Amino acid sequence: MEGIRLAVGTVIKPHGIKGELNVIMSDSAEVEDFAPGACLFIEIEGLDVPFFVGSMRSRGADSLLITLDEITDEKQAADLTGKTLYAFVDPSELDDGEEMTVGALIGYQVIDESTAESVGHIADVRELTPGCWYFIMEETEKLLPAVDEMILEVDPEKRRVLMDLPEGLAEL
Repeated sequence: MEGIRLAVGTVIKPHGIKGELNVIMSDSAEVEDFAPGACLFIEIEGLDVPFFVGSMRSRGADSLLITLDEITDEKQAADLTGKTLYAFVDPSELDDGEEMTVGALIGYQVIDESTAESVGHIADVRELTPGCWYFIMEETEKLLPAVDEMILEVDPEKRRVLMDLPEGLAEL
């Protein structure tokens, strides 16, 4: 595997009983990244495990339904919920302004800027109403709005998100 590992999407949930996956594409992804035969990687127990796309169909502006050749039932698909899909790309193909999607932040630690303390780790990302995304925090199941105005910095190396949270929101 040569190149840079780039997050191209996040598995949101299984779709149906035959292993189809509902995937939200990252801003840096191209539909071609999910074309049948494309190789995507999922980090499992610290290793990049390759999966080959069997089929793909659109489900909206940035949502796709895909199958992976090795995933054949609903349970296997459910085990991938929340996992980030990666592709290896040539560094020269990246734009300077590449951005991550909220789904790529699953597992990241959230730091409240005003207290400099950890609020917890992002366990899931959900769209509760169209266009309104929320981080679901581990253990406490807190909801934090995932809006650009509140996200100050994302540090992929440290897997941290610095947020400007309104006073008291982290304690709810």
